[in-house]
Order: sequence, then structure tokens, then C-alpha cells
Amino acid sequence: PKIRLFPSFMLQYSHGKEVYRMLELSEEQLNNLNKDALVIIASSLQDQLRSMAQQLENANARLDDNNRQIELLTEQIRIMNQRHFGKKAESGLSDMEGQLTLFDSFNEVEGFQKKDLPEPTIEEVTISSYRRSKAKGKREADLDGLPARIFEHKLSDEELAEKFPDGYKELPVEIHKRLHIIPETFIVDEHHVHVYASKSNDGTIIRAKRPVDLFRNSIATPALVASIINGKYVNALPLERQSRAYKCNGINLSTNTMSNWVVNSTERYLSLIYDRLHELIYENKVIHADESPAKVMRIENAKIKGGKKTYMWVYRNRPMHTTHPIVLFDWQASRKSDHPREFLKDFSGTVVTDGYQVYHKLADEREDLKVAGCWIHARRPFADFIKSVGLKTAKGTVAQEAYDMITDILHTDNEFDDLSNTDRKKQRQAKLQEKVDAYFEWVKQKYNQVTHNSTIGKALAYSINQEKYLRVFLTDGMIPPDNNYAEQAIRPFTIGRKNFVLMESDNGAKASAMLYSLVETAKANEVNTYQYLELLLTEIPMHMDDDNLKFLDELLPWSPRVQKECPSRYKKK
Repeated sequence: PKIRLFPSFMLQYSHGKEVYRMLELSEEQLNNLNKDALVIIASSLQDQLRSMAQQLENANARLDDNNRQIELLTEQIRIMNQRHFGKKAESGLSDMEGQLTLFDSFNEVEGFQKKDLPEPTIEEVTISSYRRSKAKGKREADLDGLPARIFEHKLSDEELAEKFPDGYKELPVEIHKRLHIIPETFIVDEHHVHVYASKSNDGTIIRAKRPVDLFRNSIATPALVASIINGKYVNALPLERQSRAYKCNGINLSTNTMSNWVVNSTERYLSLIYDRLHELIYENKVIHADESPAKVMRIENAKIKGGKKTYMWVYRNRPMHTTHPIVLFDWQASRKSDHPREFLKDFSGTVVTDGYQVYHKLADEREDLKVAGCWIHARRPFADFIKSVGLKTAKGTVAQEAYDMITDILHTDNEFDDLSNTDRKKQRQAKLQEKVDAYFEWVKQKYNQVTHNSTIGKALAYSINQEKYLRVFLTDGMIPPDNNYAEQAIRPFTIGRKNFVLMESDNGAKASAMLYSLVETAKANEVNTYQYLELLLTEIPMHMDDDNLKFLDELLPWSPRVQKECPSRYKKK
């Protein structure tokens, strides 16, 4: 007979077609079994134990995977929570305390329970009499240059005679300055054009000259359109909000009307100065680049419902002593490499950017184009991790050590800001080369000791993959170690995007790119954006019939005329 053992200690005897089963063999039954049956039972028990051990091992492995997955998800949620509700800036991380997150209960926060707090006493409650003194001359500096209305406050002759029966003398006048505001004032400009005809009735009719209209038979003026553009692209006020504000003043301007004015004035006039800036940006040997998503509702020749994710690219030069700051936005319907390839086709030099592979592809195609990486991007995931768990928890971790090493590299490079490009390159190779080498050696060592799918693992992998580009700044004193210029330039667009959510059409998106370029370039050159836009919309229409575009050089933000007529009162410290 064949004997097999089942997990429930049930023996099954099979002999021909007859099957006999017996559960839980007694001691006497076991004693009656022959040697072969006992061997089969022992072998079956071993197989069963081996199978159970394998199942337990697999269960533990799955449990470890689940725990690891939970840790990764918890880590990601902490970082997302910190990005939405925590501190944005990376400065002061060394002094930052742990933050209360969704994973912390009140009882888990050290010292938060009421029983742990000391009872306040009268002696502990003090009132400080310290009062910070204002900087002398600050008010005068803030109000300097503003038009002033002078109000004379005098006593009448009768009052003086009553107060001073023996006569009086006047002392120096006391001057008290207060800031007054006049809300938006709308004025209708009526142009009465005088028309003259010859007395001889020969048909000669002459009209007096008047300013050129922006648009035929339109009430739009350069000041009005400049105000609308300035409101949206400088102060991030959507056209709908501006329309409601105008209605409060009795002015009915629909969003469609204002949108048409903005798009048409950009396409007809302001695009000329944009193209000129595009030519001049190539004079620099270093350009910063970045891109950010932008949703567009309608795109020509595209079947889209509910909006399409497009991209706003930004390029900013690194101004030297012979050049001026230029910021250019370029809207494109996708994130393909064709767009920067076309925009940078006439540029020869170095592009400083993040780790996006499109730029690396362009560098591989051209010998005259190099790509430099950004150390701030390499440091950011470590900073996000530290901020999400708190400084106390992050102390001694891989994230804190990496953050400190990169920060030391950046701080050391800041010491060379006042040097020439040649001397800066020498100092970098003398003082930074060794630190950079040590960092990448340390990164590769730590990468093999962490979970590759974790935040720290991905951050270390980023540094390893970008090593070639992160080292470029060591070879040229003109190249900065970070891409802060581009990130600072694109920030106003991201703020405006939160307000107007999406753009109506691709024409509006292209116009927005040009307008953001003009206002950000104006701000970079310390020019009043509203006055500058009004000047452009006043001057450019007067030259539409010119044979050349040389007049545009007088309208560049750094030209003496613009600097004189449109000075910005805001000066960066």
C-alpha cells in the first residue's frame, strides 16, 4: 500500500481503488506501523516543515516590503505636507525645530501637554519698555520725489493780536508730511481736430496732426492698455477682477475687450521690442534656462477639451559689465527639445539649467554649446527631507550631511564673487575642486547603503547622474554654480498662474510670454513697468511706417531715455 501524509496528520492508505484514511494516529497505531511507513511519515513531516518555513519567509519578506512601502509613502506625505504648509526657504535650517505634521498627535509633541507646562506667576510676566527707533531719514527718502500739495496753517491777524498784545515774531515753520492717495481717475481725452480748406475751392483739405490711435475707432489709449497689462503681468490681477474694479468706477470694460486690446497691442507693437531683446540676449556667453507648466484652454488645430498642459520656457542672461539683464519667456505647446533647439540656435556658450535631459541632448548635438548643472537643485531634496522631519530628527542623517557639504561648497564659492573670471576660476580649482571630489565620492558610497526608491536614494542618484554637469562651473569663472537667476525670473509667472488658472488661447499664451518678458526685463533694469509700457505703446505706433527699426534701441530698458523718463523708485538694496 502507498502511504501519504497530509497537513492535518491524516494518513491516507491507497491500495488499488480502495482508500483508507485515519486521523490523529494513536501511540499504539504508531507502534504498529512498519519502518517504511515511519520513513514516509518523517519525510512528509520534513517536507511540511520546509514548506511552512518557506511560507513564513515569504510572509516576512512581504511584510518587510509592506513596511518599506509604508515608510516611503509616509516620507513622501511628510515632504508634501511640508511643501504645502511648512517653511519654504532653505535658510536657517540649522536652527529649525521639528514641525507638527499630520503624523504627530498632541500628546507626542514634547512639552505640549498642559501638565508639563509651568504655571505662570506674576514675577514671570514682564512688559518691555523697549521701543525700536526708526532709521533717521527713512521717511524723507521714501517720500522723496513724489509731488506734494502744500497746506498753510496760519492764525488770523485777530487771533495773533489777542494772543500777543505786545507783538510777535514768527519762528521756523513746522513741516509734517503725510502720504495721501488719489484713487483711479478716468478722464476722457477729446481730440478736436481742426480741418482747413482752401478758399479757392480747389479741393485741398488739411487736418491738424493728432496722436496715432492704437486701434482704429477704439477708445483704448496707451495709458489705459498699459494699466491693464501692468495690473495682470506685474500685480497678477486677472482681467475679470480688473473689469469688476472698473465697473465700481462706472467704466464698463468687458474681459473680452481688454483681452483683445492686450493681445493685439502685443502682436502689433510690443513684439518688435521682444524680437530685439531676443537678438541681444545672444551677446552673453552664459544663459539660464527653466520651464514651468501652463494650462491653455484652446489651441489652434488641436482637439482639446478642458485645457491642455503646455509649457512656459524662460531664458535669462547673466549680465556682465558690457551687457544688461534680459529675461525672455517663450510659450510652447509641449516640452520637446525642438523648442529650446530653435530658441538657442544662434547662441554659443553655456546654458545653466536643472537636470532636464532635453538640454543635455542639445549639448550632445553641438560642440559650441555646453550645459552646466545646478547645485541648488541637487541640495533641494535633502532640504525638503530635513524640513519635513525637523532638525533634531535629521541630525546625523545622510540628508543633513549632504546638505551641509553642498552648502559649504556654495558658501565657499560666494567668497569669490568680487573676483575677475580668471581669478575666480583659479580659486575654485584651488579651494573647491577637493570639496567637490569628496562630495561625489561620499555620494557614491552612501548610495549603496540606502533604499534607492526613497527620497534620499533618489536625491543621491540625482547627484550621481548630474556629476558631469555639476562640475562644469569649476572650469569657467563666468559660470555660476546654481540656476537661481532663471528660477527668480519665472516666479512672477507662477504667482500669476495661481490667480488666472489658465490661459484662454494659444494667441493669449504667446502674448503673455512677450509681456512677461518686457515687464521682467524692465524690473531687472530698475525701470517703472507702467511708465515703460505706456512709453512703448506711445512711441512704437508712431514708427510703424519706418524703413528700419533703429528707433527700438532708444526704447530698450537700459537706454538713457528710458532710464530718465521711467525711473523706478524701488531700488534693490
